[in-house]
Amino acid sequence: MFPAPRTLSICLLGRFSLLFWLGLVSLATADTGGASKPASQALGTAIEGLLFEATDSGALPGVIAGVATRDDTVYIGSAGQRDVETSAPMNADTLIAIASMTKPVTTVAVLQLVERGLVDLDAPFSEYLPQLERLQIIDARDESGAWVLRDAPTVPTVRQLLTHTSGYVYEIWNENIFDAVQGGQIPSLFVSEDGLNAPLAFPPGERWEYGIGIDWAGIVVEQISGLALDAYFEEHIFGPLQMGSSGFFVADNQSDRAATIYARTPEGFAPLPRPAPSELGGGGLYSTVGDYLRFLRALLNGGTLDGRRVLKPETVDAMFRNQIGDLRVSPGESQMPPVSNDFDMGFGAPASWGLGFLRHEAATAEGRPAGSVSWAGLYNSYFWIDPENGLCAVVATQVLPFFDQRTVDLLKDIELEVYNHKP
Repeated sequence: MFPAPRTLSICLLGRFSLLFWLGLVSLATADTGGASKPASQALGTAIEGLLFEATDSGALPGVIAGVATRDDTVYIGSAGQRDVETSAPMNADTLIAIASMTKPVTTVAVLQLVERGLVDLDAPFSEYLPQLERLQIIDARDESGAWVLRDAPTVPTVRQLLTHTSGYVYEIWNENIFDAVQGGQIPSLFVSEDGLNAPLAFPPGERWEYGIGIDWAGIVVEQISGLALDAYFEEHIFGPLQMGSSGFFVADNQSDRAATIYARTPEGFAPLPRPAPSELGGGGLYSTVGDYLRFLRALLNGGTLDGRRVLKPETVDAMFRNQIGDLRVSPGESQMPPVSNDFDMGFGAPASWGLGFLRHEAATAEGRPAGSVSWAGLYNSYFWIDPENGLCAVVATQVLPFFDQRTVDLLKDIELEVYNHKP
């Protein structure tokens, strides 16, 4: 679907260039449009009303949502426009930059190699990438105010890469790394692939903090498999699951399907340039809501969809179990307000981390039971999987900054309707 030469440009939860987040231009007023195909009339009517309310009011330029069970996709609906300037409607065929929703896909790829005996989750990842056997930690400032680096006591394990306990962090949400980037000591992930070589922010295993560990896990997949990540995903995940609209690259003849990304500004929504292509495990994929629901349904079904298996049931069970012990997922405090707001994906309740996503340790007010899992992408796309009730859902916009309050409110409203009209 997305033929293109391999490009190793940095992706930051979707890897966008400095031009991307600085290049804000004028935005026209959003209209509505789209289609709804509810399997349950009550559920479809309720969600459709929420989607059109969000776009008719100008809260969002465009939005698409989908709900599925283990057996089928029961609803996909949309409202608004994927591109305001051309009036192209948001619809089920729209390509979304899913950013960090790439991470669960990369996690599945790593776990496939674990099942084949090629990767040990509890081995230092330098066993597969020997050039990284000596890492450093950002420690304290010297008398001049510069950051001092010290040797890391251990190398993160593959499991720690997948669970955000490795010490690798993002400059968006880590004050020390952001400060070191601003001071020119560390390359920014926005402008240089050298940013992947940033020091750790804490010793591996000390705490949970969201970061670039899964980017390194994707490089492990490439090293072990001998395939570029896009080729690996196509052969071992997207092909078997019939996700024909998913990939790292948007072909020229498909570019009109891709939704424009907008920045919410005091003056309105400003369109941004499309992110530069990226092929790392932490972000960069494009997909449709329908495709991504197929991926989530495979996990709901123990690793199998329509007779094609991508993981063993016991491996999927491990993905849904707490993998970080007594540690807990912490909220993110933004250092870069144009890119992200502060966020709390546990919505004020305790949360742990499985393999690929956050695990809710308590029920949400809107209906998700404890044991459900979820995560999101930088451009305000969100998903959750509820094994207890056998359902999953995706809500996607293309708006910055992350954890946009209007989008989060819509997500919660849709979740409430899903559990009021449980499919």
